Amino acid sequence: DPCCVLGSAGQLQQVVMNLVQNAFDAVVAARIPQPGVWVSVDSDKVNHLARVTVCDNGPGILPEHLLRIFDPFFTTKPPGEGTGLGLNISHNIIVQKHKGKITVESKYGRTCFQIQLSLHLNEKG
Repeated sequence: DPCCVLGSAGQLQQVVMNLVQNAFDAVVAARIPQPGVWVSVDSDKVNHLARVTVCDNGPGILPEHLLRIFDPFFTTKPPGEGTGLGLNISHNIIVQKHKGKITVESKYGRTCFQIQLSLHLNEKG
């Protein structure tokens, strides 16, 4: 059955682009020899979820930083390079405005942010 995600296309695009930019910044800043950023989109029709995952092969996020990663004004970037608002705004767009979920898993060589949003089945006829 056809399905879709209901929400603001502009806001969802802003979130995905922010995650891609952060992943790109991480691998460039770390001077990874073969930098990589991957984006995947899939759906789980059993649980009525759409998922967007953004991963990179950068140095990872320290465990103590993971606890605060979505806090306003928290950044792991050097002074003057980040406002610490991108992930907070992204979190608010996904969780508050779209009733979804955003999670992060990180270790050296692999950081993945995953967005989960509800799928809405289109009614036939």
